[in-house]
Amino acid sequence: MGLSLEVGILADLRENDEEGYQHFCNQFDALNTHLNAASLPLHTEPADCEVWSCDMFGYSGLHYLRRIAAHLDSTGQLPQPGNDNASEDPVLKQYFEHVIGRKPSLAQRIFAKQPGFLRAFDHLIVHSDAEGFYLPIEFSDVLYPDEKLEVAGGMIGSAVHLLNECKRIANVLEIPSDLDETSDALWEAADSQGEGERKWQRYGIESFSCVCLMRGCIKSIETKAALVFV
Repeated sequence: MGLSLEVGILADLRENDEEGYQHFCNQFDALNTHLNAASLPLHTEPADCEVWSCDMFGYSGLHYLRRIAAHLDSTGQLPQPGNDNASEDPVLKQYFEHVIGRKPSLAQRIFAKQPGFLRAFDHLIVHSDAEGFYLPIEFSDVLYPDEKLEVAGGMIGSAVHLLNECKRIANVLEIPSDLDETSDALWEAADSQGEGERKWQRYGIESFSCVCLMRGCIKSIETKAALVFV
């Protein structure tokens, strides 16, 4: 089991899962309640469109990518390729703390230089790693719907901004534009993390995760259907 991405979830469930279809209809109603309150355009999820899906590199692959995003945001430099402790990276944790406004302790202020953050990767980093939505709508800040709405993931991202954030990382990693989530070379790189002659190959899991998210965002924008974490 792990994180999967899907675009066109209503179109998929309408034919295969009546109960699941109704659940997500209710979710999109809740999303629109918040969008309306935030004076943003409402989202009409198509019930008939191309369905696209792919599996991420477990749940951990997303954290590999978030880790290097946090480093790029604070220093402009890539850290070494990630490992299974990516989610515990101190710079990534400090990014989250910056988002929620938590101040460093006195000892941290005295003995350790605290990184500054531009917050240029919020749509990638500030989102559930297991469920939730990215909408094909442009809005600059991640949205936080009222808990009473029970929106999965508790935060709503913009597929437009997520695509731009991932494109920036793809440029830094020098990921070839012809790779997609089905490319054997990309899978081989993910299975050989830290190895390879090219930068994107050494950052295999990060590159794989980046390509999957970019493809999902592109499909979302093309079909006008949400990119859903499931």
